[in-house]
Amino acid sequence: MRRFLRLVCIFEAPKTGLKGLGGMTSYGIFFTPAAIWHPEAYRHEMQHVKDGVVASLLISVGAAAGPLAALVLKGVRNGVYPPDVAPLAIMLFPWAILWVLLVWLLFEFRAYRYADGLSFRETLQKLTLYTAEKKFGNTVFQVAVATLAAYWGLNVVNALLKSPPASFYHFVVVLAASMATPVVLAVVVGWALDVFTRRLFGETLGKFLFATFVTGAIFHPLLGVLTSFLFSWAMFGRASDAAAATAIVALSLFAVMLPGLVWTSVLPL
Repeated sequence: MRRFLRLVCIFEAPKTGLKGLGGMTSYGIFFTPAAIWHPEAYRHEMQHVKDGVVASLLISVGAAAGPLAALVLKGVRNGVYPPDVAPLAIMLFPWAILWVLLVWLLFEFRAYRYADGLSFRETLQKLTLYTAEKKFGNTVFQVAVATLAAYWGLNVVNALLKSPPASFYHFVVVLAASMATPVVLAVVVGWALDVFTRRLFGETLGKFLFATFVTGAIFHPLLGVLTSFLFSWAMFGRASDAAAATAIVALSLFAVMLPGLVWTSVLPL
């Protein structure tokens, strides 16, 4: 009752001899069930339980994005909302995937770092086992780039529908440029962020920080800076390190703002 009415259900069977998963934790609003098979997994899963309320609320934000987007699109079709909000509503679907993935990686990082007592480098190596790519952050970075490219592409289509282009060739060129520009810029900025974070923290965290920036910058660039700071603070554990990382991520503003300037300048031609 003293901890935000959190309800915890723990299934513990340390002497069953089961191999494979040491433990498993899932999140729901104010409810965190944890199953533990190995004693050495206890502290790791208990860190997830401690983070249960915050993790549940954050994951619920992503889970609610899909139904909210569907309701908004239905409202656009019925004339309740203007057509301009349709691209943003469609973007809530890939945004939800990116958000949930970032939250999941964040709390796995916290469990390895603070419960298992691993170093920063060891924690990143552990998280490599939970990603589909060879380096930590590649998975979320690719989802972030795809989300960013789709966002600009949808905005271009919406603008072209309002003012039809002179030819189909013009339409294809503008659409291709609007989607390719953020991809190229994201790769360049991601590389630059990796270089800076390697020198500052000893590890390449640029792609992860870029993804945290995109989650907020889809709505507004300043919101992207805020999401980068909050994710960094939760991961590093110190506001000073989070502020340093966020200052570096300010470079990512170009990957969000410049594509819009490019295709809007080309559109009237």
